[in-house]
Amino acid sequence: MSRHDAVTPMMLARRRPGWLTRLWKTRPPLVIGLCVGWLVLIVVAALGAELLAPYGYAQQNLLNRLQPPAVLGGTAEYWLGTDNLGRDVLSRVIYAMRTSILIALMSTLIGATVGTLLGIVAAHFRGWVDDLIMLLVDFQASIPFLIVALAVLAFFGNNFILLVVLIGLFGWDGYARIARGLVLSTSSQGYAFAIRTLGVHPAKVYWRHVVPNMLGIIMVQVTLNFPEIILLETSLSFLGLGVQPPGTSLGLLLGEGRNYLATAWWIGVPAGVVIFLTTLAISLLGDWLRDKLDPNLQGKR
Repeated sequence: MSRHDAVTPMMLARRRPGWLTRLWKTRPPLVIGLCVGWLVLIVVAALGAELLAPYGYAQQNLLNRLQPPAVLGGTAEYWLGTDNLGRDVLSRVIYAMRTSILIALMSTLIGATVGTLLGIVAAHFRGWVDDLIMLLVDFQASIPFLIVALAVLAFFGNNFILLVVLIGLFGWDGYARIARGLVLSTSSQGYAFAIRTLGVHPAKVYWRHVVPNMLGIIMVQVTLNFPEIILLETSLSFLGLGVQPPGTSLGLLLGEGRNYLATAWWIGVPAGVVIFLTTLAISLLGDWLRDKLDPNLQGKR
């Protein structure tokens, strides 16, 4: 290797970080503002789908099938064009956001509730109960959950409730680990021991003193787990085992558009852009919350 090809530590130090890293370091309020603004827009569009969508998500017009977006020569009647059945892509994306966000919220609530309760139970009873729950946690973390979800949906058939519950079981092990560690840490502190010696019922101690202290960390875990839930639902729907037609979701739109990427890319690309921006916004917001709420990180600043 010649001296022109050699890479020295000084050259590595001079390499500039990516534009997103520079923007995050120089203007974090701007980045957080953009993330919050995008998430608010998604929530508003999901809640007001009937008012904002120009057409029904299943309304067909075969005479206008595969119309390109308005900016690419299509008509202003269909801003994002139409799909292979003449359905308005914009309307389907708006309704798909509602379905995907609803599934992600319900599943995240299930996972956070189950994991937090099991973590509290493990820390409270200790002994064989703790060992059993931690064994389940290790088992959950070691299995490929997507493969298990595909097998369960293929065997039992697909319905909305089963899909939500199954996705909700994804990631509960992270909440269990966090809750267990926080309960053990809080229990070793003096005020918790003093409250117990006064004869206060353990359930009241957890509800009034332990759980409020862990809510901040749990919320950070929710923001970090939420994008993974969205991607899991998207993957299942993309593979045909998630939301089924005539319903719609972001993953289903991606699956429908994969056969038309060369001829009508606008069928699936808008859903992919929404998924990318939503998961990115939630991830950045979760990182920001973690930096603000983690006392160890605060001490290093």
